[in-house]
Amino acid sequence: MNPALHLRRRLANLLPLLTAERRCAACFSAFLPPPGSMGAEAFFCPACARRLARREKGYCPLCGQPAPWPLEPPAPCSACLISPPLWEQAFFHAIHADLLRELILRCKFQGQLFLARPLAALLASHPGLAVQEAEALLPIPLHPDRLAHRGFNQALEIARPLARMLRIPLAAGLLLRTRSAFPQTGLSRSARLHNLRQAFAAPCPGKLAGRRLMLVDDVMTTGATMHAATAVLLAAGARSVSVAALGRTSL
Repeated sequence: MNPALHLRRRLANLLPLLTAERRCAACFSAFLPPPGSMGAEAFFCPACARRLARREKGYCPLCGQPAPWPLEPPAPCSACLISPPLWEQAFFHAIHADLLRELILRCKFQGQLFLARPLAALLASHPGLAVQEAEALLPIPLHPDRLAHRGFNQALEIARPLARMLRIPLAAGLLLRTRSAFPQTGLSRSARLHNLRQAFAAPCPGKLAGRRLMLVDDVMTTGATMHAATAVLLAAGARSVSVAALGRTSL
């Protein structure tokens, strides 16, 4: 990793420690009261929390695809009615836009890893996650080359505090990225699926057999990455797979 980039990332993560007062993790200007919970309100001021509100209507409950009518109750989209996804349940926090997108990008590309815990708290606030029955949490892995270049896996950084908040064991080593795919930006779902063929592997299928698993990623676009990873886990013997992402891109 570039030494200058590494230094900037270290300084960015020290930023919240430079003041004794608790400040909003998003705007870093509003002061927060003493922590009374581990929820999203423990990390964000009221103004930022409103911009980070969870999307409760107007989406497909099977894949998370936003609907044209944001105030309508959740309803399956036409694509999922024709071909249901491999996973059992899908959870996401909100559309990948505005402040949520900014925070994810700051965490992912600027190395502001102190944001991983507040972001995890947003996802953990989903009422469905409180009652799901996953037995292990698996972050979408990075290929070793990409991991070496970036220095961290943002999905793992978010999954760590999320696992603690949900009280579900973290099992990062049960899914590996075995092939580095070409950049996915701008590709159709079918092209993304082709791009991800044989991109994942389950090295310890005996630890997956009969278990309910949950995949975690920062952003879900077409669902191709989740689909490819889910297929590998089910083929390795997992009883079921659910997926969870902070942001859902509107196609």
